[in-house]
Amino acid sequence: MNQPVSINIDQSRILVVDDDEIIRKLLRRVLERSGFVVDEAGSGEAALEQIQAHSPDLILLDVVMGGIDGFITCRKIKSSEGMDEVPIIFVTGRSDTGSIVEGLDAGGSDYITKPINRHEALARIRNHLKMRVLMKYQREFIDGLKKANLAKNRIIGIASHDLRNPIASIRGLSEFLEEAGPLTPAQREIANTIQSTSDSMLHLVDELLDLSVIESGEERTDREPCSIFEIVSSSLNIYQFTASKKSINLVLEDEGEIPELLMLDKMQFRRLVDNVLSNAVKYSPANTSVVVLLKCHGDLLKMTVEDEGPGIPDGEMYKLFTDFGKTSVQPTGNETSTGLGLSICKKIVDSHQGRIYAFNRAGGTGACFTVELNIRKLAVRS
Repeated sequence: MNQPVSINIDQSRILVVDDDEIIRKLLRRVLERSGFVVDEAGSGEAALEQIQAHSPDLILLDVVMGGIDGFITCRKIKSSEGMDEVPIIFVTGRSDTGSIVEGLDAGGSDYITKPINRHEALARIRNHLKMRVLMKYQREFIDGLKKANLAKNRIIGIASHDLRNPIASIRGLSEFLEEAGPLTPAQREIANTIQSTSDSMLHLVDELLDLSVIESGEERTDREPCSIFEIVSSSLNIYQFTASKKSINLVLEDEGEIPELLMLDKMQFRRLVDNVLSNAVKYSPANTSVVVLLKCHGDLLKMTVEDEGPGIPDGEMYKLFTDFGKTSVQPTGNETSTGLGLSICKKIVDSHQGRIYAFNRAGGTGACFTVELNIRKLAVRS
């Protein structure tokens, strides 16, 4: 059974800000008896000087003081370097909702009303100090995960890069064997197996390399004026050969006034179109159509890719756009799937401030993948 983690807040430094010396001394005695280190300030101005000398873990701040009041002091403290996450608890004789809201809006974390209840005040102080420690642990944990993820991406990137050349060589040698002939049927089958296996491995390595580069942030979005119509048309022309081998018809349609140019990362966006189109062809049966529709309405540009395949099984929609996410649907032409293509698509769409989603067509006649882009955000500036 997991034991709760002990959070040590002993010797936490607390700054007491109040223009009433009696209240400051009272709070100092209570806090020091509870194991805290206490600093004092008799005004908002003095508090701002005090935090420069000793950075507190928590501040007890009076509202009504001579000079600047507690609300102004709170805002000034929160704007100071390194103080935005330090909890500030207002100590006030005001209990009306307006004052409480004003204090919270100023950056306060909580409030204690006068006359001060020692037990209540200590309970609130301890809770906020523990929360601050937990937030620190959480930040350190998240930073550690980010570093581990970057290290993972570097390792994957290096491994993928180093594997690509030998796999490509194996594929080239298998082609050479076929051409060198004559080969017996058994030898030709072996050569074909080597070639198809190396193709699958090369595809996986390429996608791993793409993913590691995108996630590592090494590939910065390098946008330039591009014709989305030309990018989609070029991709369709290339995939027409693959689709024809499965007797699949590729169709490009457009509705509305499609912008001539948008600020896109041409290489990334071409990768996006290729992946979505490849996915549609891969899961489409023979003698069907894949329709790519570019549609513009107001500031929204949609690219939809519709196929006539089996669609996305119930309960498996969540697997889409995740790393190595695969549904139970099998490719119709013995193609391989790494489960990375759609994940890469989502990252590319996110980098263009758009969104991508999928749904099944009405009547169970296939799936529809849609990419939405905001024309105004991607407009070419003169």
